[in-house]
Amino acid sequence: MNVANIRSNTRSLLGLSAVSLAVAAVIFFAPRSAEAERDWEPPAGYVNADTVSLESNRTLRLWAGPSGWYVESLASGQHEAAVGASGGGNQYSVSEVLDGLVGYVPLAGTEAVSIRSHRGAVRQDVHAGVFLIPASGIAVTDVAILVTPLDANGRPLAGETQVPIAGRA
Repeated sequence: MNVANIRSNTRSLLGLSAVSLAVAAVIFFAPRSAEAERDWEPPAGYVNADTVSLESNRTLRLWAGPSGWYVESLASGQHEAAVGASGGGNQYSVSEVLDGLVGYVPLAGTEAVSIRSHRGAVRQDVHAGVFLIPASGIAVTDVAILVTPLDANGRPLAGETQVPIAGRA
């Protein structure tokens, strides 16, 4: 074995190590872009209407707007995902989205809803016809919930309606 070859190989390895270390330092210490740190927001016209806490330091935000809704999922305050839908139509609807249940109530003047399932009843505020509750509040085996629209004083505006949960068979 030639001493010159050993020196050449050693210099090559040391040189590559130094370059790798320099690149890692540049990546680690480089200033973060303001674009990367900006919070996610839905299109203009949507407002943060409700926030629901989940397990494991997770949160869901309901964004209501003139043409639909978005549900944003956050973990430890950081944006994870968002799902949205447009319109609502003239029928009640409930969908399972990002560990929450998003419902639409077509009745004008609805300020809140009473939601009943096998686990009991909960009351939830309604924003632009839309409400959000944690999916954990409803049994996994439930394929529908009972929804009663309420006015500002908590009085029923209509009878209880059985609403199937989209996404559950």
